[in-house]
Amino acid sequence: MSNSNSEKLSHICAWCTQEILEDDDVFGFGAKASHGIDLTGKEGEFVTLNLALRDKVVLALIPAESSAPKAEGYDMVFITCSEDCAQFLKDALELERDVFENDS
Repeated sequence: MSNSNSEKLSHICAWCTQEILEDDDVFGFGAKASHGIDLTGKEGEFVTLNLALRDKVVLALIPAESSAPKAEGYDMVFITCSEDCAQFLKDALELERDVFENDS
């Protein structure tokens, strides 16, 4: 993905897909990838995640090895336009995780 595409995606809410304007507040959080997901070579890029239970696709940024989120142990970062969108996304991710953990 080109840098211009990554720059554009960094201004899109991962949950509601609303554009985040330059002067708007940005909310975000980090997450760990599920076991077995290989993100090698994706650092600095956006990837799509399919949330099957919500029939929704969301964007996640894979942090560079030298970034603060990676140093804090996160494999991906989600960018949202509001605290509400961040919470909706967290809840959806937790639901997906719980279903897959219970199936194994």
